[in-house]
Amino acid sequence: MAAYLKIKTQFLAHPGESHLVNLASGGFNYWMSFVSDPLTVLFFLFWEAFILRTSPIGLALSYGAGLLGWSLLEYTFHRWVYHKGRTPAHHGHKLHHESPQMLIAMPWLIVTAFMSCVWYVFAYRLHLHFVLGFFAALLTGFVFYGLFHHIHHHFHFQNPRYRKLRAHHIIHHQYPNVNFGVTSRLWDHVFGTAYSKEVKRARANAESLDDRGMPVSVISD
Repeated sequence: MAAYLKIKTQFLAHPGESHLVNLASGGFNYWMSFVSDPLTVLFFLFWEAFILRTSPIGLALSYGAGLLGWSLLEYTFHRWVYHKGRTPAHHGHKLHHESPQMLIAMPWLIVTAFMSCVWYVFAYRLHLHFVLGFFAALLTGFVFYGLFHHIHHHFHFQNPRYRKLRAHHIIHHQYPNVNFGVTSRLWDHVFGTAYSKEVKRARANAESLDDRGMPVSVISD
């Protein structure tokens, strides 16, 4: 709570940013994003398939391209937007790092408004194929990003592959300059930001770290 109040105080000097952070934090916005975003995905796929009548192969290819695009976008956004500059996104992410279990997410109204503009311009007005399929996949990736991120900080599943992915993210909370991937470790290896030797011991112990990245003797299920 102290960390929360400290960062909130910093935002008081920037009323616009403070309003955005207030909008992003809280249970309603957090859980609403898990409703509005999947509904938007379904709407985009419906419009692409049944209104624009895009071929199944074309839709599958555009959706696959979007999933690949999201994988890279997740990494770049986390590394160069959440961890750089003095933007509302950066400050909101800093709030998450200091209070990892706090419910904070991209404001669902902003995401919905942006996706509505994409639909109106490219599909409704220009009748372009493949665009909605691509953005539906981007938004699908965003949903899974939020889902995995929530699980990382609120659950302790025993699946070995998942434990490695969770450990990857918990290390990021200890060492913010490494391990930017949340749903995948791929791009950290591609761009050389996977954990280094100096944090190898933390990686080995990560499965016994709590959600703040602090070592504990036992993690309860």
